[in-house]
Amino acid sequence: MNRRNITIIAAIILIVIVMIAKCNCRTETKMAVRFVNPPVPSADIPFTDYAVDAEKGDTIMYPSGSVLLFPKDAFVDKNGKLIQGKVNIKYREFSNPADQFLSGIPMGYDSAGVHYTFESAGMCDIQAFKDGQPVFVNKNSKPVINIASQNKDIAQNLYYLDTATGHWINRGKSEILEVGKKEISIVSPKPWESNIAKPVKPSLLDESLPIIKVLIDTNSFEELKAYHHLQFQIDKTETRFDPEASNTSWTDIKLKKGDKHGMYLIKFTSNYGDKIKSVEYKVRPVLSEKDYAKAILLYDKQMAVYEKNIEARLASNKANRDAYVKDSISNANIDKENEKTAQLNRIIEAKNAEIEAQNKIEEAQNALINNENLSRRVLRSFEIDGFGIWNCDKPMPPESFITVNSSFVNTERKTLEVYSANLIVKSLNGLYQITGDKVEIPRNQESMIVGVSNGRFAYITYDEFKNLNITPETKTQTFPMHIVAEENNNYNFIQSIVKQ
Repeated sequence: MNRRNITIIAAIILIVIVMIAKCNCRTETKMAVRFVNPPVPSADIPFTDYAVDAEKGDTIMYPSGSVLLFPKDAFVDKNGKLIQGKVNIKYREFSNPADQFLSGIPMGYDSAGVHYTFESAGMCDIQAFKDGQPVFVNKNSKPVINIASQNKDIAQNLYYLDTATGHWINRGKSEILEVGKKEISIVSPKPWESNIAKPVKPSLLDESLPIIKVLIDTNSFEELKAYHHLQFQIDKTETRFDPEASNTSWTDIKLKKGDKHGMYLIKFTSNYGDKIKSVEYKVRPVLSEKDYAKAILLYDKQMAVYEKNIEARLASNKANRDAYVKDSISNANIDKENEKTAQLNRIIEAKNAEIEAQNKIEEAQNALINNENLSRRVLRSFEIDGFGIWNCDKPMPPESFITVNSSFVNTERKTLEVYSANLIVKSLNGLYQITGDKVEIPRNQESMIVGVSNGRFAYITYDEFKNLNITPETKTQTFPMHIVAEENNNYNFIQSIVKQ
Protein backbone atom coordinates (compact mmCIF):
# COMPACT_ATOMS: atom_id res chain seq x y z
CA MET A 1 0.00 0.00 0.00
CA ASN A 2 1.50 3.36 -1.01
CA ARG A 3 1.81 6.42 1.22
CA ARG A 4 -1.15 8.21 -0.52
CA ASN A 5 -3.58 5.36 0.25
CA ILE A 6 -2.43 5.22 3.89
CA THR A 7 -3.09 8.97 4.22
CA ILE A 8 -6.62 8.59 2.78
CA ILE A 9 -7.46 5.72 5.17
CA ALA A 10 -6.13 7.68 8.15
CA ALA A 11 -8.27 10.67 7.14
CA ILE A 12 -11.40 8.48 6.90
CA ILE A 13 -10.74 7.01 10.37
CA LEU A 14 -10.29 10.52 11.80
CA ILE A 15 -13.57 11.67 10.26
CA VAL A 16 -15.40 8.67 11.76
CA ILE A 17 -13.91 9.36 15.21
CA VAL A 18 -14.99 13.02 15.01
CA MET A 19 -18.52 12.00 13.96
CA ILE A 20 -18.79 9.53 16.86
CA ALA A 21 -17.52 12.19 19.26
CA LYS A 22 -20.09 14.68 17.98
CA CYS A 23 -22.80 12.08 18.26
CA ASN A 24 -21.83 11.36 21.84
CA CYS A 25 -21.82 15.04 22.66
CA ARG A 26 -25.46 15.26 21.63
CA THR A 27 -26.45 12.38 23.97
CA GLU A 28 -28.89 13.56 26.65
CA THR A 29 -27.44 13.84 30.16
CA LYS A 30 -29.67 12.52 32.91
CA MET A 31 -30.12 14.88 35.83
CA ALA A 32 -29.33 13.45 39.27
CA VAL A 33 -32.40 13.05 41.42
CA ARG A 34 -32.09 14.19 45.02
CA PHE A 35 -32.27 11.28 47.41
CA VAL A 36 -33.97 13.39 50.09
CA ASN A 37 -36.74 15.16 48.21
CA PRO A 38 -39.39 17.05 50.26
CA PRO A 39 -42.79 16.39 48.63
CA VAL A 40 -44.22 19.80 49.61
CA PRO A 41 -41.37 22.34 49.34
CA SER A 42 -43.45 25.10 50.90
CA ALA A 43 -43.91 22.95 54.04
CA ASP A 44 -40.37 21.61 54.41
CA ILE A 45 -39.00 21.66 57.98
CA PRO A 46 -36.76 24.73 58.27
CA PHE A 47 -33.28 24.71 59.77
CA THR A 48 -32.40 26.84 62.79
CA ASP A 49 -29.04 28.59 62.50
CA TYR A 50 -26.52 28.84 65.33
CA ALA A 51 -22.99 30.23 65.60
CA VAL A 52 -20.49 28.01 67.43
CA ASP A 53 -17.00 28.99 68.57
CA ALA A 54 -14.82 26.30 66.96
CA GLU A 55 -11.78 26.83 69.18
CA LYS A 56 -13.55 27.07 72.54
CA GLY A 57 -16.49 24.76 71.93
CA ASP A 58 -20.10 25.60 72.64
CA THR A 59 -23.54 24.32 73.66
CA ILE A 60 -26.76 24.63 71.65
CA MET A 61 -30.20 24.45 73.27
CA TYR A 62 -32.88 23.52 70.73
CA PRO A 63 -36.52 24.51 71.52
CA SER A 64 -37.57 20.84 71.72
CA GLY A 65 -35.32 20.40 74.76
CA SER A 66 -32.44 18.81 72.85
CA VAL A 67 -28.90 19.72 73.88
CA LEU A 68 -26.01 19.76 71.39
CA LEU A 69 -22.51 19.70 72.88
CA PHE A 70 -19.54 20.85 70.79
CA PRO A 71 -16.13 20.29 72.41
CA LYS A 72 -13.28 22.58 71.47
CA ASP A 73 -11.67 21.86 68.08
CA ALA A 74 -14.65 19.80 66.89
CA PHE A 75 -14.37 20.95 63.25
CA VAL A 76 -11.87 20.38 60.46
CA ASP A 77 -11.80 21.37 56.79
CA LYS A 78 -11.66 18.96 53.86
CA ASN A 79 -7.89 18.63 54.34
CA GLY A 80 -8.20 17.77 58.04
CA LYS A 81 -6.98 21.18 59.25
CA LEU A 82 -8.60 22.55 62.42
CA ILE A 83 -11.20 25.26 61.85
CA GLN A 84 -10.82 28.56 63.71
CA GLY A 85 -13.42 31.20 64.50
CA LYS A 86 -17.19 30.87 64.24
CA VAL A 87 -18.87 27.92 62.53
CA ASN A 88 -22.44 28.11 61.27
CA ILE A 89 -24.52 25.17 62.52
CA LYS A 90 -27.81 24.40 60.77
CA TYR A 91 -30.01 22.06 62.79
CA ARG A 92 -33.54 20.68 62.57
CA GLU A 93 -35.50 17.76 64.01
CA PHE A 94 -38.24 15.44 62.82
CA SER A 95 -40.31 14.30 65.78
CA ASN A 96 -43.51 12.86 64.28
CA PRO A 97 -44.88 11.25 61.09
CA ALA A 98 -45.85 14.62 59.61
CA ASP A 99 -42.23 15.79 59.96
CA GLN A 100 -40.98 12.56 58.43
CA PHE A 101 -43.35 12.83 55.48
CA LEU A 102 -42.61 16.50 54.80
CA SER A 103 -38.84 15.96 55.06
CA GLY A 104 -38.81 13.49 52.16
CA ILE A 105 -36.44 11.28 54.15
CA PRO A 106 -37.08 7.58 53.42
CA MET A 107 -38.20 5.70 56.52
CA GLY A 108 -37.51 2.19 55.26
CA TYR A 109 -34.65 -0.17 56.04
CA ASP A 110 -33.62 -3.27 54.11
CA SER A 111 -31.78 -6.11 55.81
CA ALA A 112 -31.14 -9.66 54.55
CA GLY A 113 -33.70 -9.20 51.80
CA VAL A 114 -36.45 -8.07 54.20
CA HIS A 115 -37.92 -4.56 54.12
CA TYR A 116 -38.61 -2.92 57.47
CA THR A 117 -40.38 0.29 58.42
CA PHE A 118 -38.65 2.53 60.94
CA GLU A 119 -40.29 3.59 64.19
CA SER A 120 -38.39 6.70 65.17
CA ALA A 121 -37.51 7.81 68.70
CA GLY A 122 -35.86 10.97 67.41
CA MET A 123 -34.39 12.10 64.09
CA CYS A 124 -32.31 15.15 63.26
CA ASP A 125 -30.42 16.81 60.44
CA ILE A 126 -27.25 18.72 61.35
CA GLN A 127 -24.99 20.61 58.93
CA ALA A 128 -21.91 22.77 59.55
CA PHE A 129 -20.33 25.51 57.43
CA LYS A 130 -17.47 27.99 57.58
CA ASP A 131 -17.73 30.94 55.19
CA GLY A 132 -20.32 29.03 53.18
CA GLN A 133 -18.15 25.93 52.77
CA PRO A 134 -19.00 22.63 54.50
CA VAL A 135 -16.78 21.56 57.38
CA PHE A 136 -16.32 18.12 58.88
CA VAL A 137 -16.13 16.42 62.27
CA ASN A 138 -12.77 16.14 63.96
CA LYS A 139 -12.65 12.42 64.80
CA ASN A 140 -10.60 13.25 67.92
CA SER A 141 -13.16 15.71 69.29
CA LYS A 142 -16.64 14.58 68.33
CA PRO A 143 -19.84 16.56 69.02
CA VAL A 144 -22.53 14.91 71.13
CA ILE A 145 -26.22 15.18 70.30
CA ASN A 146 -28.70 14.73 73.14
CA ILE A 147 -32.00 14.59 71.27
CA ALA A 148 -35.27 15.04 73.16
CA SER A 149 -37.55 12.02 73.00
CA GLN A 150 -40.59 10.49 74.65
CA ASN A 151 -39.48 6.99 73.72
CA LYS A 152 -37.44 5.07 76.32
CA ASP A 153 -37.34 1.81 74.37
CA ILE A 154 -33.83 0.34 74.62
CA ALA A 155 -34.46 -1.64 71.41
CA GLN A 156 -33.99 1.52 69.35
CA ASN A 157 -30.77 1.58 67.31
CA LEU A 158 -28.83 4.55 65.96
CA TYR A 159 -28.64 5.05 62.18
CA TYR A 160 -26.83 7.45 59.87
CA LEU A 161 -28.26 8.15 56.41
CA ASP A 162 -25.69 7.73 53.64
CA THR A 163 -27.22 9.91 50.94
CA ALA A 164 -24.61 8.77 48.40
CA THR A 165 -25.77 5.14 48.54
CA GLY A 166 -29.32 5.78 49.74
CA HIS A 167 -28.90 3.41 52.68
CA TRP A 168 -29.26 3.75 56.44
CA ILE A 169 -26.09 2.63 58.24
CA ASN A 170 -26.47 1.03 61.67
CA ARG A 171 -24.22 2.90 64.12
CA GLY A 172 -25.03 1.06 67.33
CA LYS A 173 -27.12 2.52 70.14
CA SER A 174 -27.90 5.85 71.72
CA GLU A 175 -27.66 6.24 75.48
CA ILE A 176 -30.92 7.03 77.30
CA LEU A 177 -30.66 9.83 79.88
CA GLU A 178 -33.64 10.80 82.02
CA VAL A 179 -33.08 14.52 82.51
CA GLY A 180 -34.57 15.94 85.70
CA LYS A 181 -34.79 12.54 87.32
CA LYS A 182 -33.07 11.97 90.63
CA GLU A 183 -29.91 9.94 90.48
CA ILE A 184 -30.31 6.20 90.73
CA SER A 185 -28.54 4.54 93.61
CA ILE A 186 -28.10 0.80 93.70
CA VAL A 187 -26.02 -0.79 96.43
CA SER A 188 -25.15 -4.37 95.74
CA PRO A 189 -23.59 -6.09 98.77
CA LYS A 190 -20.50 -8.19 98.21
CA PRO A 191 -21.63 -11.59 99.46
CA TRP A 192 -18.12 -12.75 100.35
CA GLU A 193 -17.33 -9.57 102.30
CA SER A 194 -20.38 -9.51 104.53
CA ASN A 195 -18.29 -10.40 107.60
CA ILE A 196 -14.70 -10.00 106.30
CA ALA A 197 -13.07 -6.62 106.79
CA LYS A 198 -10.32 -5.75 104.33
CA PRO A 199 -7.22 -4.68 106.28
CA VAL A 200 -5.98 -1.13 105.91
CA LYS A 201 -2.30 -0.85 105.13
CA PRO A 202 -0.77 1.51 107.67
CA SER A 203 1.32 4.46 106.56
CA LEU A 204 4.52 5.70 108.10
CA LEU A 205 4.11 8.92 110.02
CA ASP A 206 5.13 11.98 108.01
CA GLU A 207 6.72 14.58 110.29
CA SER A 208 5.76 17.38 107.89
CA LEU A 209 2.01 16.84 108.30
CA PRO A 210 -0.15 17.59 111.37
CA ILE A 211 -1.01 14.71 113.74
CA ILE A 212 -4.38 14.25 115.42
CA LYS A 213 -4.46 12.00 118.44
CA VAL A 214 -7.85 10.47 119.07
CA LEU A 215 -9.08 7.38 120.89
CA ILE A 216 -11.32 5.18 118.76
CA ASP A 217 -13.64 2.29 119.45
CA THR A 218 -11.80 -0.53 117.67
CA ASN A 219 -15.03 -2.53 117.44
CA SER A 220 -16.32 0.15 115.07
CA PHE A 221 -13.34 -0.21 112.74
CA GLU A 222 -12.61 -3.92 112.37
CA GLU A 223 -9.85 -3.21 109.83
CA LEU A 224 -7.85 -1.15 112.39
CA LYS A 225 -8.31 -3.06 115.62
CA ALA A 226 -5.05 -5.06 115.32
CA TYR A 227 -2.82 -1.98 115.31
CA HIS A 228 -1.44 -0.46 118.50
CA HIS A 229 -0.39 3.15 119.08
CA LEU A 230 -2.33 4.21 116.00
CA GLN A 231 -2.45 7.92 115.19
CA PHE A 232 -4.27 9.92 112.53
CA GLN A 233 -2.52 12.35 110.24
CA ILE A 234 -4.06 15.04 108.04
CA ASP A 235 -4.06 13.75 104.46
CA LYS A 236 -1.78 15.62 102.09
CA THR A 237 -4.74 16.41 99.81
CA GLU A 238 -6.63 18.18 102.61
CA THR A 239 -6.69 21.93 101.98
CA ARG A 240 -9.13 22.99 104.70
CA PHE A 241 -6.92 22.34 107.73
CA ASP A 242 -6.56 25.29 110.09
CA PRO A 243 -3.88 24.94 112.81
CA GLU A 244 -5.87 27.40 114.97
CA ALA A 245 -8.54 24.71 115.30
CA SER A 246 -6.33 23.02 117.92
CA ASN A 247 -7.00 25.93 120.27
CA THR A 248 -10.76 25.26 120.30
CA SER A 249 -12.37 23.20 123.04
CA TRP A 250 -14.34 20.65 121.05
CA THR A 251 -17.33 19.00 122.71
CA ASP A 252 -17.68 16.12 120.23
CA ILE A 253 -15.29 14.20 117.96
CA LYS A 254 -16.44 11.64 115.40
CA LEU A 255 -14.47 9.42 113.05
CA LYS A 256 -15.99 7.76 110.01
CA LYS A 257 -14.80 5.99 106.87
CA GLY A 258 -14.10 8.13 103.82
CA ASP A 259 -15.00 7.48 100.22
CA LYS A 260 -11.74 5.60 99.56
CA HIS A 261 -10.35 2.53 101.31
CA GLY A 262 -7.88 3.65 103.97
CA MET A 263 -9.22 7.21 104.06
CA TYR A 264 -11.19 8.50 107.06
CA LEU A 265 -13.02 11.68 107.99
CA ILE A 266 -12.68 13.20 111.44
CA LYS A 267 -15.24 15.78 112.51
CA PHE A 268 -14.86 18.17 115.47
CA THR A 269 -17.92 19.93 116.86
CA SER A 270 -18.13 22.69 119.45
CA ASN A 271 -21.58 23.29 120.94
CA TYR A 272 -21.91 26.01 123.56
CA GLY A 273 -25.38 27.45 123.92
CA ASP A 274 -26.60 28.76 120.59
CA LYS A 275 -23.17 28.71 119.01
CA ILE A 276 -22.30 25.62 117.00
CA LYS A 277 -19.00 25.28 115.22
CA SER A 278 -17.67 22.27 113.30
CA VAL A 279 -14.73 21.32 111.10
CA GLU A 280 -14.05 18.12 109.17
CA TYR A 281 -10.75 16.84 107.79
CA LYS A 282 -9.54 13.93 105.71
CA VAL A 283 -7.10 11.79 107.68
CA ARG A 284 -5.13 8.57 107.32
CA PRO A 285 -4.04 6.10 110.02
CA VAL A 286 -0.27 6.27 110.62
CA LEU A 287 2.30 4.71 112.89
CA SER A 288 5.61 5.89 114.23
CA GLU A 289 8.77 4.31 112.86
CA LYS A 290 9.23 1.96 115.84
CA ASP A 291 5.68 0.55 115.44
CA TYR A 292 5.58 0.56 111.64
CA ALA A 293 7.70 -2.53 110.88
CA LYS A 294 5.67 -4.72 113.22
CA ALA A 295 2.44 -3.32 111.79
CA ILE A 296 3.48 -4.13 108.20
CA LEU A 297 4.18 -7.76 109.15
CA LEU A 298 0.77 -7.90 110.79
CA TYR A 299 -0.84 -6.32 107.73
CA ASP A 300 0.73 -8.89 105.39
CA LYS A 301 -0.62 -11.73 107.54
CA GLN A 302 -4.07 -10.18 107.67
CA MET A 303 -4.09 -9.68 103.89
CA ALA A 304 -3.10 -13.31 103.33
CA VAL A 305 -6.00 -14.43 105.55
CA TYR A 306 -8.34 -11.94 103.89
CA GLU A 307 -7.46 -13.11 100.37
CA LYS A 308 -7.70 -16.75 101.39
CA ASN A 309 -11.14 -16.17 102.91
CA ILE A 310 -12.31 -14.37 99.80
CA GLU A 311 -10.95 -17.08 97.56
CA ALA A 312 -12.72 -19.74 99.61
CA ARG A 313 -15.94 -17.73 99.60
CA LEU A 314 -15.75 -17.20 95.86
CA ALA A 315 -15.11 -20.86 95.21
CA SER A 316 -18.10 -21.88 97.30
CA ASN A 317 -20.42 -19.20 96.00
CA LYS A 318 -19.58 -18.54 92.36
CA ALA A 319 -23.19 -17.76 91.53
CA ASN A 320 -23.18 -14.90 94.01
CA ARG A 321 -19.89 -13.64 92.64
CA ASP A 322 -21.23 -13.62 89.09
CA ALA A 323 -24.29 -11.75 90.28
CA TYR A 324 -22.08 -9.23 92.05
CA VAL A 325 -19.89 -8.68 89.01
CA LYS A 326 -23.00 -8.14 86.92
CA ASP A 327 -24.35 -5.67 89.47
CA SER A 328 -20.96 -3.93 89.64
CA ILE A 329 -21.00 -3.41 85.89
CA SER A 330 -24.59 -2.24 86.11
CA ASN A 331 -23.70 0.15 88.94
CA ALA A 332 -20.75 1.50 86.95
CA ASN A 333 -23.04 2.11 83.98
CA ILE A 334 -25.59 3.76 86.23
CA ASP A 335 -22.87 5.97 87.75
CA LYS A 336 -21.79 6.97 84.25
CA GLU A 337 -25.38 7.67 83.25
CA ASN A 338 -25.97 9.70 86.43
CA GLU A 339 -22.85 11.73 85.76
CA LYS A 340 -23.90 12.52 82.19
CA THR A 341 -27.45 13.31 83.30
CA ALA A 342 -26.21 15.61 86.05
CA GLN A 343 -23.90 17.35 83.58
CA LEU A 344 -26.75 17.93 81.13
CA ASN A 345 -29.00 19.20 83.92
CA ARG A 346 -26.32 21.71 84.89
CA ILE A 347 -25.92 22.78 81.26
CA ILE A 348 -29.67 23.20 80.84
CA GLU A 349 -29.99 25.19 84.06
CA ALA A 350 -27.05 27.43 83.14
CA LYS A 351 -28.31 28.02 79.62
CA ASN A 352 -31.81 28.78 80.86
CA ALA A 353 -30.40 31.32 83.32
CA GLU A 354 -28.31 32.85 80.54
CA ILE A 355 -31.32 33.10 78.24
CA GLU A 356 -33.41 34.65 81.02
CA ALA A 357 -30.76 37.28 81.62
CA GLN A 358 -30.58 38.27 77.97
CA ASN A 359 -34.02 39.71 77.29
CA LYS A 360 -37.75 39.14 77.65
CA ILE A 361 -38.14 37.67 74.19
CA GLU A 362 -35.79 34.82 74.95
CA GLU A 363 -37.58 34.11 78.23
CA ALA A 364 -40.35 32.61 76.10
CA GLN A 365 -37.80 30.24 74.57
CA ASN A 366 -36.53 29.45 78.06
CA ALA A 367 -40.05 28.55 79.19
CA LEU A 368 -40.52 26.40 76.10
CA ILE A 369 -37.30 24.51 76.82
CA ASN A 370 -38.36 23.93 80.42
CA ASN A 371 -41.81 22.71 79.43
CA GLU A 372 -40.43 20.34 76.83
CA ASN A 373 -37.89 18.97 79.30
CA LEU A 374 -40.62 18.30 81.85
CA SER A 375 -42.91 16.60 79.35
CA ARG A 376 -40.26 14.51 77.62
CA ARG A 377 -37.86 13.69 80.44
CA VAL A 378 -35.67 11.64 78.10
CA LEU A 379 -32.62 12.56 76.08
CA ARG A 380 -31.11 10.04 73.70
CA SER A 381 -27.38 10.76 73.69
CA PHE A 382 -24.87 9.84 70.98
CA GLU A 383 -21.59 11.01 69.46
CA ILE A 384 -21.51 11.89 65.79
CA ASP A 385 -18.56 11.40 63.44
CA GLY A 386 -20.16 13.15 60.50
CA PHE A 387 -22.74 15.81 59.71
CA GLY A 388 -26.01 14.79 58.10
CA ILE A 389 -29.14 12.90 59.14
CA TRP A 390 -29.13 10.79 62.31
CA ASN A 391 -32.02 8.66 63.49
CA CYS A 392 -32.79 6.74 66.68
CA ASP A 393 -34.91 4.01 65.13
CA LYS A 394 -36.25 0.53 65.58
CA PRO A 395 -36.92 -1.46 62.40
CA MET A 396 -40.48 -2.76 62.64
CA PRO A 397 -40.84 -6.28 61.22
CA PRO A 398 -43.50 -6.87 58.57
CA GLU A 399 -46.92 -7.02 60.18
CA SER A 400 -50.09 -8.82 59.25
CA PHE A 401 -51.38 -6.62 56.44
CA ILE A 402 -54.55 -6.36 54.44
CA THR A 403 -53.48 -5.71 50.86
CA VAL A 404 -55.94 -3.91 48.59
CA ASN A 405 -55.79 -2.55 45.04
CA SER A 406 -56.06 1.19 45.43
CA SER A 407 -57.21 4.20 43.50
CA PHE A 408 -57.65 7.80 44.58
CA VAL A 409 -60.39 10.36 43.93
CA ASN A 410 -61.01 13.86 45.19
CA THR A 411 -64.04 14.84 47.28
CA GLU A 412 -65.98 15.29 44.05
CA ARG A 413 -65.20 11.65 43.13
CA LYS A 414 -62.95 12.64 40.24
CA THR A 415 -59.86 10.51 39.59
CA LEU A 416 -56.80 11.85 41.37
CA GLU A 417 -53.10 11.29 40.82
CA VAL A 418 -51.39 11.06 44.21
CA TYR A 419 -47.61 11.10 44.57
CA SER A 420 -45.37 10.36 47.57
CA ALA A 421 -48.26 8.48 49.17
CA ASN A 422 -47.69 7.12 52.68
CA LEU A 423 -49.81 5.32 55.24
CA ILE A 424 -49.59 6.75 58.77
CA VAL A 425 -50.50 4.51 61.69
CA LYS A 426 -51.56 6.49 64.77
CA SER A 427 -49.75 4.25 67.24
CA LEU A 428 -46.47 4.23 65.27
CA ASN A 429 -44.02 7.10 64.95
CA GLY A 430 -43.21 6.19 61.38
CA LEU A 431 -44.52 5.86 57.82
CA TYR A 432 -45.48 2.98 55.54
CA GLN A 433 -44.59 3.99 52.00
CA ILE A 434 -47.23 3.19 49.36
CA THR A 435 -45.78 2.06 46.06
CA GLY A 436 -47.69 1.28 42.87
CA ASP A 437 -51.45 0.71 43.03
CA LYS A 438 -51.51 -1.44 46.18
CA VAL A 439 -51.95 -0.35 49.79
CA GLU A 440 -50.85 -2.59 52.65
CA ILE A 441 -52.87 -1.82 55.75
CA PRO A 442 -51.90 -3.11 59.21
CA ARG A 443 -54.82 -4.92 60.83
CA ASN A 444 -56.69 -3.31 63.72
CA GLN A 445 -54.76 -0.04 63.59
CA GLU A 446 -56.02 3.54 63.27
CA SER A 447 -54.59 4.75 59.98
CA MET A 448 -54.68 7.60 57.50
CA ILE A 449 -53.15 8.25 54.06
CA VAL A 450 -51.17 11.34 53.11
CA GLY A 451 -49.65 12.32 49.79
CA VAL A 452 -49.29 15.10 47.22
CA SER A 453 -51.44 16.00 44.24
CA ASN A 454 -50.50 18.85 41.90
CA GLY A 455 -47.99 20.10 44.47
CA ARG A 456 -50.53 20.31 47.31
CA PHE A 457 -51.00 18.15 50.38
CA ALA A 458 -53.64 15.42 50.04
CA TYR A 459 -55.07 13.31 52.85
CA ILE A 460 -57.83 11.11 54.22
CA THR A 461 -58.42 11.41 57.98
CA TYR A 462 -58.28 8.62 60.55
CA ASP A 463 -62.08 8.67 60.97
CA GLU A 464 -62.72 8.67 57.23
CA PHE A 465 -60.30 5.79 56.76
CA LYS A 466 -62.02 3.84 59.54
CA ASN A 467 -65.43 4.42 58.00
CA LEU A 468 -64.31 2.68 54.80
CA ASN A 469 -64.63 -0.60 56.78
CA ILE A 470 -61.76 -2.34 55.02
CA THR A 471 -61.66 -6.06 55.88
CA PRO A 472 -59.52 -9.01 54.74
CA GLU A 473 -62.22 -9.65 52.14
CA THR A 474 -61.76 -6.19 50.59
CA LYS A 475 -59.90 -6.51 47.30
CA THR A 476 -60.26 -3.03 45.79
CA GLN A 477 -60.61 0.30 47.55
CA THR A 478 -61.05 3.85 46.33
CA PHE A 479 -59.74 6.47 48.77
CA PRO A 480 -61.47 9.88 48.70
CA MET A 481 -58.76 12.47 49.40
CA HIS A 482 -58.94 16.07 50.57
CA ILE A 483 -56.70 18.54 48.72
CA VAL A 484 -55.66 21.52 50.85
CA ALA A 485 -56.12 25.04 49.56
CA GLU A 486 -52.98 26.84 48.44
CA GLU A 487 -52.99 29.05 51.55
CA ASN A 488 -53.05 25.95 53.76
CA ASN A 489 -50.23 24.18 51.95
CA ASN A 490 -47.85 24.86 54.82
CA TYR A 491 -46.17 23.12 57.74
CA ASN A 492 -48.48 24.22 60.56
CA PHE A 493 -51.71 23.29 58.79
CA ILE A 494 -50.41 19.89 57.69
CA GLN A 495 -49.24 19.18 61.25
CA SER A 496 -52.70 19.99 62.58
CA ILE A 497 -54.27 17.51 60.14
CA VAL A 498 -51.91 14.62 60.94
CA LYS A 499 -52.16 15.16 64.72
CA GLN A 500 -55.99 14.94 64.78
